[in-house]
Formats: sequence, structure tokens, C-alpha cells
Amino acid sequence: MAFSSIDPAYLAQQYTQIERSSKDEVLKAQQSRFTTLLSSYQKLETSLGSMRDLLESFTKDKELLSNTASTSADTVLAVTAGGDAVAGNYEIFVQQLAQNHQMSLAFNSTDTLPTDGQFELTVAGKSFAVNLSTLPSGAGLTDLASAINNAADNSGVQATVMRSGTQSYLVLTSKESGAANAISMNFVAGADTSGADIGAAVTAATELKAAQDAIVKVGAQNPITVTSASNKLDDVIAGVTIDLKKAQAGTDQPVQISVQQDPKAVEDKLKKFVDSYNALVKQINSDPSLKSDTMARSISSQMRQSFQKLYQGATLSSVGIEFDRNGVLSVDSDKMAKALADNPAKVEQMLVADNSLFSGLQDSLEPYTKRYGLMKDKQKTLQASLDMVTEKQKRHDYSMDLVYKRYLSQFTQMQVTIAQLESSMSQFG
Repeated sequence: MAFSSIDPAYLAQQYTQIERSSKDEVLKAQQSRFTTLLSSYQKLETSLGSMRDLLESFTKDKELLSNTASTSADTVLAVTAGGDAVAGNYEIFVQQLAQNHQMSLAFNSTDTLPTDGQFELTVAGKSFAVNLSTLPSGAGLTDLASAINNAADNSGVQATVMRSGTQSYLVLTSKESGAANAISMNFVAGADTSGADIGAAVTAATELKAAQDAIVKVGAQNPITVTSASNKLDDVIAGVTIDLKKAQAGTDQPVQISVQQDPKAVEDKLKKFVDSYNALVKQINSDPSLKSDTMARSISSQMRQSFQKLYQGATLSSVGIEFDRNGVLSVDSDKMAKALADNPAKVEQMLVADNSLFSGLQDSLEPYTKRYGLMKDKQKTLQASLDMVTEKQKRHDYSMDLVYKRYLSQFTQMQVTIAQLESSMSQFG
């Protein structure tokens, strides 16, 4: 086969590939490394953010303990206990429930209202008025109710219209319960001297439900009487919320309320943290690019150091938080239950208070997870490195394109020259 039949483009491509291959491999390896590490850090940032949020959910209110509350008569009252409730048994007698004041007004005509006078309403010392002259022409009770409800300075009255046969009523209800929220009314006559004003239009006013406070008695012997404008009692028993449902008869026995510690709930909270911590450590250790990276190793190391400190003069192992020989964190249920039984406040102080385990972990993560923190800096650096490699690759591609064109020109010229020689030699053939 004559050399003149060889494709110059093929030869140029082969020679160019030989010349560029070594640098291509270097740039490709760098690009792969930075891309992989950047992706790993983006995922790690998400995990650290989740850990930060979880820790904050514990330390925000500095509350870890959980209690359960039960009642001997859930038709009379419901009860819930917060972490700061004191375990014990309590007795409550519900003498009466708090009520919203409610009144009905009958009018001599429900089709149209007078166009003169003001209807003043007062609740809890705050008054507002509806001027009938501002209502639409031919306004009825529905228009009056709407004007009351939409008044900008409405001090706490809800108005509705009710009908019984041919008679309609304007029903006024205080928005808040309690004796202090009773509704008082005042009819202010207008300029019309014929008596055709709001006061003359009302034929009857009836109290449907009295404004009253809830009254409960705490204790069986020499009980303490407590009054409340609401049927939700938050401060009768510290840390316990009581929702009153029904008043008791005088012959009824007081309702028994029992508040007990709930160590299982505390353990469940801690296991949620433990699972999150173990997953984070596994993410770092199982990712080759993170495991060999200084910053990722530093994060893992700083978090681990928090577990080695003393809190309230005690080790975390003493309350059941410990590592196994493989470095996996766990909660020992028996140790935790005993610690909670012996001194629940100390456990809470060790884990969620100031200078506790969780606050220490927050402090160690804060430089990394804050808005313009080390994680963002790391990713910016990696992205800059990746961009630099990409730019190097572009310049290398451009340079190799010139090399290809040079080879192509050389081989093309060689092909032409050899073809000419072959043609000359054939004439002597």
C-alpha cells in the first residue's frame, strides 16, 4: 500500500492523542477529585444542618424530661404534664365552668331597623358603638350583626341572628369567657324625637348564659379555691395543664390527677439524637474523600471530644450514654432509667442546659454551620479549584487543537510530496 493512501487526519489524531494523554489523565483525576469532594461536602453540610437543628430543639427550652399525666374522670377534665411538672398525686373538684356571656335582643321589627341612634357595647371596660345612620337603607338585623362584627374597634363581641318562628333575635356573645368579660349595652337616642331609634326598637333583652369564671377546689381536706376566666388552667399545678370539661355535682368525689415520670419518652428523644450522631459519623468514615480530608476529620474529632468531658461532675456513661468498642454511640436503658429516678434534674442539666453535652456540641458545630462558616468556605474553595481545573482543560484542549492542526498540515504536505514522487517514479516503470 502506497503511503499516499494513508489518511493524514487519522495520523494527526493519533500523534496528538499520544502528546496529550498524560496531561489529560492528570486533569481528569483532579476534576474527579474536586467534583467528588464538593458533592461530599454539600451532603455533609445538609447532615450538619440537621444535627444543628436537632440540638437546638433540645437546648432552646432547656427541657428534656417528660412526664405523663392521667385523670380518674376524663369526662370532667383532661390533663397534660410538661417536663417541669413534679411527680405526684393531686385532687381537683370542678365547682363550675367558665362561660362566655350571651344575650339575646328581640326587636319590634326584624325586616327593617330604625335609622337613628347608636348601639353601644362594652366588654372588659372597652366600648365601641354602631351608628344606625351608617347602615344601608332598609337595613335589618343581619346588617346590624355584620356591622358589629366588622367594627374596627370591636372590643370582643360576636353577633349572630337567630330565628324562632316569626320572631328573630340578635344574639350577642363575648369572645372571651369569664366574669370580667360580661357584655353591657347602652342605647343612645338620636336626633329623631319621634322615638324611632334603636332603644325604642328593642322589645326584650334576655340573658342566655351568664358571664362567669371557672371555680375549682384543689385538695381533699381544706381545699384551696381557685378561680379562672378560662377553662384552661396553666398555673394551678406547676408544669401541668388542666382543661376543664364539665362541672361536678356537690356529691361527686374530687377528680384524681396522677403525674409520673416518663423515662421511655426521654430515652426515645435521646435515641433520635444518637441515631443522627451515628449516621453523621458513618457518613464521614464511609466516604473515602471525607475520611481523608482534614476538615471532615476535625469535625468528627471535635464532636467525639464533647462526649469525653464531665458534666455536673459526672461522666455521660453514668447516665447511659456511651460508645461501644466500634465507636457506635448508644443509650443504656437501665442506666438512663436509674439516673432519671435518682436525680432527673441532674440528667437534664448534663444534657440540655448551659455547659451541657448538647450545648457543647452546638458550639463545636457552630463555626461550620453558620451562614458564612467554614463549610461554605470549604465549598467555595473546592468550586474555585474545580473551575481552575476546568479552565486548564479548556486551555489544554485549545493547545492540542493547534497541535492537531500542525500535524494535519505536516502529514497532508507529506502525502502530497510522496504522491508526486510516486507519480514520477511510475513514469520510469
